[in-house]
Amino acid sequence: MATYKERMSLLHKYAKLHLVKYGSKPTHNLNAEQWAADRLVDSYGLVESYDLLEYYFTATETPSWRHFANQAERVYDALDAQRKDLQERIERRKMAREWLNG
Repeated sequence: MATYKERMSLLHKYAKLHLVKYGSKPTHNLNAEQWAADRLVDSYGLVESYDLLEYYFTATETPSWRHFANQAERVYDALDAQRKDLQERIERRKMAREWLNG
């Protein structure tokens, strides 16, 4: 089970991203939503949850905490696919450079 500090840290990270995107603080109840944050931190870890949240804000036009909490697995799958694609592109560039140089 995630600690209270970790749960609130994830919710505050969401609040910061929400403030940047919308210009206002979110209105969700922190005490109620901490349990969703607990599930996320337990499932993905705190750092990966931060990464998921940041990716979610860049990929979604109208991000919300409830939607993020409910769709975290899909966000994770999309972020994982993007990371794999980036790694494959790096490997292909390296192979192309080797082929051209040698």
